Amino acid sequence: MTRYALYFAPDAEWWRRGSMWLGRDAINGQQLPQPAIAGLAADMQWQLTRDARRYGFHATLKAPFQLADGLTEANLHQALQEFCKQQNHIKIQAPEVQWMGKFLALRPTGEQPALNEFAFACVSHFDHFRAPMSRAELARRQQMPLSPRQNDLLLEWGYPYTAEEFRFHITLTDRLDAGAVADSLHAAAIQYFTLPEPLIINSIALFIEHQAGADFELLERFSFR
Repeated sequence: MTRYALYFAPDAEWWRRGSMWLGRDAINGQQLPQPAIAGLAADMQWQLTRDARRYGFHATLKAPFQLADGLTEANLHQALQEFCKQQNHIKIQAPEVQWMGKFLALRPTGEQPALNEFAFACVSHFDHFRAPMSRAELARRQQMPLSPRQNDLLLEWGYPYTAEEFRFHITLTDRLDAGAVADSLHAAAIQYFTLPEPLIINSIALFIEHQAGADFELLERFSFR
């Protein structure tokens, strides 16, 4: 049941801050102290970032997948090295904390055609590494409220939020109910993630989930030219 995922995982100060916000460093699995939020108990903060913490501080490029028959992790490494040599850096000047439905995420402002094009290139270029979904997995995913177009994307690419449905984001919380707790987390995240340096898309991070439900681990970043 090992799964791989192609993510963007920022480095340097963005990685340090993001990992501390979630409470785990996905490189070494170390549990980290989360920043204190006024009026919010530490155990509540830990609970409200549980699922986001399992996946690590990242933005999805190609969603988790099992390897297709006949392909190996080494094959995936080689393909990533070759692909990333052809990519250019993309700068997100001032990412903002925004609501995406009922969870908080770090997102770029304005239109991002180069970023959206790059993300779909990751989906399509590496799709032959993805094993087809089982009937059970497809049925589970189709229980989500999907539009007809999103269902078509799920059937074609194994993920409904790609192509024109893609929204680049780094998840910061699990689902939150409206109220004082959500407001506290929102205000704290805005302050915490206001950094002077831009967010630079300069690599693809290969993550692994060794077994179902395990924490995702960052195996390697593949840098662009």
